[in-house]
Amino acid sequence: MPASSDLYAALDLGSNSFHLLVASFSGGKMQVLDRHKDMVRFAAGLDEQNQLDAATQQRALDSLARIAERLRNIPRERIRVVGTNTLRAASNAADFLRRAESVLGVPINIISGTEEARLIYLGTANDFSPDHRRRLVVDIGGGSTEIVVGTDQPELLQSLPIGCVSFSQRFFPDGAISSTAFDKAVEAAQQELSPHVERLHGQWDEAVGSSGTIRAIARIAAAHQWSDDGAITQDALQRMGHALQQVKRVRQLKLDGLPKERIDVFPGGLAILVAIMQELEIERLMPSQYALREGVIHDLAGRFEHRDTRIATIAYFQKQYQVDQAHAERVATLALHWLEQVREQVDCPYHEASNLLRWAAQLHELGLSIAHGSFHKHGAYILQNADMPGFSRQEQARLAFLVLNQRRKPRTGDAKNGVLMANTQPGWMLVSLLRLACIFYRRRRPRSVPEGMSVSASAQGLRLTVPDSWNRANPLTAADLADEVLMMQTVGFTLTVETTAD
Repeated sequence: MPASSDLYAALDLGSNSFHLLVASFSGGKMQVLDRHKDMVRFAAGLDEQNQLDAATQQRALDSLARIAERLRNIPRERIRVVGTNTLRAASNAADFLRRAESVLGVPINIISGTEEARLIYLGTANDFSPDHRRRLVVDIGGGSTEIVVGTDQPELLQSLPIGCVSFSQRFFPDGAISSTAFDKAVEAAQQELSPHVERLHGQWDEAVGSSGTIRAIARIAAAHQWSDDGAITQDALQRMGHALQQVKRVRQLKLDGLPKERIDVFPGGLAILVAIMQELEIERLMPSQYALREGVIHDLAGRFEHRDTRIATIAYFQKQYQVDQAHAERVATLALHWLEQVREQVDCPYHEASNLLRWAAQLHELGLSIAHGSFHKHGAYILQNADMPGFSRQEQARLAFLVLNQRRKPRTGDAKNGVLMANTQPGWMLVSLLRLACIFYRRRRPRSVPEGMSVSASAQGLRLTVPDSWNRANPLTAADLADEVLMMQTVGFTLTVETTAD
């Protein structure tokens, strides 16, 4: 067994089941060391108001308590927990996340549908030898379905709000089966897919499926000899659909290769795959053993091997929104210099605070591409709502919070401002460091930090010390700093600016 420092863990809180994967890397190849799966039926707990019911929450917490034991010997920074469609949809996700993170001892990252699609593609891409073929990847989850096209990297990504759990509940309540219900399920899936057919149609050399639903369907096809090479064909799907419609209740279905724990969600998953293969005219779909969790592991390992997708995303946004990179780097360098001086008082892991502050500084002016007036608000809106490969929704919310609060009166990020969400809290120390760096470089000229200028932190707040001679030589900046003390008081943060004799 590798040392704990060489281990990585990915936990996928899916809408149907929770999947844990523990792995290490040798020679760039992933070696799976442990797997664990709990059928939680997370999506089944959402009511009409998208409230996650108490029984489902408890079922999920019980599962996480078991999983937490397996995470104890793995460094926190090498664990990534991702929440998908159900946590994206749940209106009471914040309450569940607080309880779940207390059980796990690590943060849970809610990822967008397109980020989920990217990670799924990254996972399946590592299940095949590199051959530069263009692949279409289909993943039917409990609450959403991801469809991706790419070669070495994903190029077209689409997430659809259709899943095996939600469709089974909607069209086959209590497991009741009928031909009419099955046809309606297929038609509903086709309607969701139809706006994207033209963009996706014929854009690949090989089609791959990566979910539990697809692997179960492939096993059924093989068990009944409806396929001779492990592939799923439209003929095999037609046979399964016919077998399904011969029973009145899904529990009466007898299909070799269908796992017992998947019977209840089989009708919805089958209907979705029928619709996809018909609409996209897929003749053969090859199942993959890899999926989202493998993609999370590869993406996480890349962060330790100087292949952090988030860094590439930041660079892309700087170019896309024509950010003044030289100025942004000056602000980032100073903010990080000061962060190092108060690192012991930062209330989250230092590397997380450092990354967050650096990226916020590098993107603090991206809203200028829209308008100078309220550019901080424009930038925050972009960061909150854009697709940002590699970032979770919480990370985007924290970046948006920092960018929103780089200037003017600080905002607490309430519903009106729209920059906070479940599992995020305002970090006023990071906000203050970014604001101070922006003030220092307000004239947009390179300038060195004078000797004697420093910051220190305590439980009461932040203290900036500046030489008296510098203060007198820079009266506009000194006035800005005096205003800043009053600004930060409005959110209960104490900033003190002191001058010292040279």
